This record gives sequence, structure tokens and C-alpha cells, in this order.
Amino acid sequence: MKLLMHICCAPCAVAIVDKLIDDSDIYLEGFFYNPNIHPLEEYEKRKLAVQQLSDDYSFKTSFYNDFKLEYWKKNLGEDKLLRCKTCYSLRLNAAAKFAKENYFDAFTTSLLISPYQNHELIKDIGQAIADKYGIDFYYEDFRELYRKGREISRGKYYYMQKYCGCFYSYWESDHPKKPVYDFDGHNEKNL
Repeated sequence: MKLLMHICCAPCAVAIVDKLIDDSDIYLEGFFYNPNIHPLEEYEKRKLAVQQLSDDYSFKTSFYNDFKLEYWKKNLGEDKLLRCKTCYSLRLNAAAKFAKENYFDAFTTSLLISPYQNHELIKDIGQAIADKYGIDFYYEDFRELYRKGREISRGKYYYMQKYCGCFYSYWESDHPKKPVYDFDGHNEKNL
């Protein structure tokens, strides 16, 4: 099977890649499309880590730059479910479209490793988009690999983010090591 994996970040992808790359029935490629990651500095850190992952495991990854901070600010506000649904939909739609145009058999996402993501919503959106493009959505619950992915990432010195990705998740994160970012003159002190 020729499988395209949408990659949200290196720590979420590495254990899945480690598992699937050894499967002789799967040819794996990566797809980095994450317009939800804000600010640009954070986006670049995650993108660089995915490039390192791709190089370390010698598998092709396509990178599509799109930065939608203003879209998130203007359209997605306080409703977390709407934000996540929009985020999943944008990224999975882009992955499915790319997969279909490039003759993949199926697509999947590294989001399926995270115990913090809404798996049922991802699965439902993935299947609906698969139906739209006439391509398979490869669903596997990779959550058992989550800790392994974190361990591998630490060992390979991949950048490990401290919040999900978007402008709003940055403010919602209470991680003690969260980087300090200024979003167009807005920081925690003056929001």
C-alpha cells in the first residue's frame, strides 16, 4: 500500500514512522501541512524537526507552507470544538487531495498518536474526506506508541512543542516551559 501520512510534528510522527517504515506491505511518505501552527517562529521549529525526522528515516516528505494566523484570529475564537474540527478538516483535506493527485492508496495522520486529540472526530472527518476524494483513510489507534515517540524524540533531539499549535491553544496551555511569544503585540500580559 502506498500511504501518505499527514505529519503534525516530529514527536507525534516518529514512533508511527518507526513502526510503518519496517512494514514491507507499506510504502510511506510524509506530508507537512499545518496552517494552524502559530506563530511563524513555532511553525519553523516544528517544520525543521519534521525535516530532521524525514532525513533520519530516509523517507520522502512534502512540505506545503501555509500560515493562517489571521484566519484563526478572525474566524475561530472561543469554540474549541469548532477550532479543532476546522483544523482537522483543513489538514486532512489537503492530505487527501495530495494523496489522490499523487496516486497514493490511502492517507493517514500522525494526530492519531496523541491522547490529547479527539480520535472519533478525526476518524469521522478522515472517512468523510476519503469518501469525497475516492481514496482510503487509514485509521489505526497509535496512542500506545505515544510515550515511545516522546522517548525517541528526546534521544534524537527533535523539537518538542509545549502546546497543540494554534494561537488559542497557546493561551490555553499551562505548560511551565512554554516559549514566550508575542502575537502582533499581544502577549499574556496585555490580552
